[in-house]
Amino acid sequence: MSIISLIAALTIGLTIPAESRIIVPDSLRQGDKVMIVTPSSGTDAATINNAVERLRLDGYEPVVAPHAYDRRGSYGGSDSARFEDLRVAILDPEVKAIFCARGGYGAVHILEALDSLPIAENPKWIIGFSDISALHALWNKHGVASIHGPMCGPIGRDNRGADVETMMSMLRGEPLDYTFDAHPLNRPGSVTAPLTGGNMAVIDGLVATPFDIIGQGDVLFIEDVAEPVYKIERQLYRLKLSGALANLSGLIVGHFTDYRPDEDFSSMERMIADMVAEYDYPVAFGIPVGHASPNMPLVEGVYVSFQVAGDGTVHIYQNPYAPAP
Repeated sequence: MSIISLIAALTIGLTIPAESRIIVPDSLRQGDKVMIVTPSSGTDAATINNAVERLRLDGYEPVVAPHAYDRRGSYGGSDSARFEDLRVAILDPEVKAIFCARGGYGAVHILEALDSLPIAENPKWIIGFSDISALHALWNKHGVASIHGPMCGPIGRDNRGADVETMMSMLRGEPLDYTFDAHPLNRPGSVTAPLTGGNMAVIDGLVATPFDIIGQGDVLFIEDVAEPVYKIERQLYRLKLSGALANLSGLIVGHFTDYRPDEDFSSMERMIADMVAEYDYPVAFGIPVGHASPNMPLVEGVYVSFQVAGDGTVHIYQNPYAPAP
């Protein structure tokens, strides 16, 4: 369904196809209760405590989930403890947003159990990136928008960056409106379509599962850290062979950090450009999203207006609180 048709359907009360529906949680208000959880790898208490103090200064009522400080090996507690914290956060009607303490690895262990919960019946923002991409995929499966953005570390800093400040403004109801400099590999074009994506390794691990996040006609954004070029190429080949790459409406390439060029490719970006060279949708490189600073927030599941101008300049606009950009 085109965005024009979607708006028309909303206006005159027509039934909207299920694939077009997305529930957008309410914006945050002063005094709202928000919860910090650790659904993947564990983190130190100071990181969580600093975020609590800053969220309180933002005017919210931050609550630390009972097991958020737990550690079991590298994980933020046992599978059952991490599931229970998210279960409580999802089911508590007073909790308006869920802030993830950090990424790492482990959220996939609890996806099936979380999938049985009524996420759409009590929609709330979940915020994070990296391994939290698995939870964005879960929210997407239940038709609820989520925020790919900074977690407790940068949220708790006294000298917050533009990424955190932009995210907090978005949570209060402001749209996201970005203009980024040209990259030599950018490909011009303009599209308005649903936005999905996140960490490339996590996305790849969910392909052909009930939590496969990539839909036909989506704008996909990808990022990763410390992955060799050949591994990302192999993951993209899976998407190519499945038809997913051909069926995109656009591609946004975020941070790919801590890797070395290899014998076959001079850079990660060059490899990705070659992988999508046969398609005609807009492609943007060097977008500040992912495992580096800044990590500008994006809203998963809602429409994005994505434009790469003839000179390579990139414009990305999202207003999750409106029917469409």
